[in-house]
Amino acid sequence: MDENNQYLTTKEGLEKLKEELKERETRLREKIANTLNEMRNQGDLRENDGYSMAIEEQHINEGRIAEIKEKIKNAKIVKETKKNKVGVGDTVTLEGEKCLKYQIVSEDEANPLEGKISHLSPIGKSVVGKNIGDSVKIETPAGKDSYKITRID
Repeated sequence: MDENNQYLTTKEGLEKLKEELKERETRLREKIANTLNEMRNQGDLRENDGYSMAIEEQHINEGRIAEIKEKIKNAKIVKETKKNKVGVGDTVTLEGEKCLKYQIVSEDEANPLEGKISHLSPIGKSVVGKNIGDSVKIETPAGKDSYKITRID
């Protein structure tokens, strides 16, 4: 979430969060409850690793449910519009030592293998708010590289 407690996301990203929430509140909760019942029926819970693991899984699931609900409550869908300034939802083309093309997305949507990077990542932070023609420095394992923003879609 950003400093205004808003969760910037695309429409698709918000839908994925809602789907995950539904899955966690229904199927996953039921699966964990069934596991807990099975483990309770086995008797002594103090030495029952399966029970301990199921309790841990339940805590993780409930924590993620709370996190998703908070993100949905504070969601601000960014509109994908043509403009000269890079924002969440935009695809940016960078020219430098090599040509890079990334879609800037929320942290939950990020998947570098699909060319989707978070607006909170080092590259995302360096390009968001910049205009076509601006130069940006991107830190890589080999050092800092300079790129020029040549296109925003």
